[in-house]
This record gives sequence, C-alpha cells and structure tokens, in this order.
Amino acid sequence: MKTWSTVLLGVAILFAAQFAHTGPDKAAGDRRGSFEGVAASDNTIWVVDTRSGRVRKCTQEFADQTPRCSKLSN
Repeated sequence: MKTWSTVLLGVAILFAAQFAHTGPDKAAGDRRGSFEGVAASDNTIWVVDTRSGRVRKCTQEFADQTPRCSKLSN
C-alpha cells in the first residue's frame, strides 16, 4: 500500500510541476530591443528602430576604428 501511495504522490508532483513551470504563450511586452541591424554591405549596416520606424546608416571604414553613424531619420 505504501508503494502505491508513493507512486501516486510522485505522479501528482510531476503533473503539478508541469503546470507550475509553463508560462503564458506570449510574454507581457516585447522582450526584444527596439533596434535591429540590417546588413547593407561588408562595412555598412542600417540600424532600424522597430518601434518608431526611424533608421540610421552606420559605416566602419577600418577594423580598428569605431563605426560612424548618421543621425536618425525623421
């Protein structure tokens, strides 16, 4: 009898753990950052603000220099 109660308790814990560790299908809010990079060429990318739709162009001429970016579009 003790074996059956232990097995049933284990199965109940497994079912409870399954529901306790699952989250909602969609998390609240967008967890991505608001900026996304799109490759234009080997040394140029377009940076897009996915929330406002504004863009900027960033170019890196040499590997040891930091990229230069234009201002965000209107």
